[in-house]
Amino acid sequence: MTVRRSKVLTKILVAAAAIGIIGFLFVRSLEDTRSQPYTVARASIDTWTLVVARSGTANSPMLSLRTRPDLVANLSRQVFQRVMESNASPQESSIPLVLHDEFDRALAGKMTPDALVAAARAAGLESARHELRCLAHRRESEGRRVRQVYFVIVDSPSIRAFREQLARTVTPAFDAAALTPVVVVAHAESSFEQWLPIRAPEEECVAPIRVE
Repeated sequence: MTVRRSKVLTKILVAAAAIGIIGFLFVRSLEDTRSQPYTVARASIDTWTLVVARSGTANSPMLSLRTRPDLVANLSRQVFQRVMESNASPQESSIPLVLHDEFDRALAGKMTPDALVAAARAAGLESARHELRCLAHRRESEGRRVRQVYFVIVDSPSIRAFREQLARTVTPAFDAAALTPVVVVAHAESSFEQWLPIRAPEEECVAPIRVE
């Protein structure tokens, strides 16, 4: 009887170990898949246009740089193919430059929206290169609710210089570093505006972007 129990226990331990190994390999395979480069067509980021929204929520962009909508559509499709999760996506592919709350708190009374657009255009933001560095992922749990966002961190010295110029020449109350240049790709259990402003370190990157 003792021998039989020993054999049963051995089988259970072997089965548990096998399940653990399979689970470990599955998770590692999933992480490897997620870390593979995302691909983007060069044409998707060759043209940028300044867009101003004169009304919106506090966290929504007042001034943005917009490119072709297929940038977000393509990346969100790649995200879905890898993680198999349903997420919403913004209709536009854009980089928030100044949020409504930032303008209302620090810039209103010192410059008009039209002057803000003119300053961005004079800074050459429409003609500058804005390179896609990596895809990042942020996930937050609120009780049983889990919200998440996927976004591209953009390497753009011209955008950083523009925001620094606003802080230096208009008002020091404007926090130049509060908003990392990003393109929101997909989000769940939230609107993309609820994630703004995003201050993103490179440690949040999960995969590089390859421009072809």
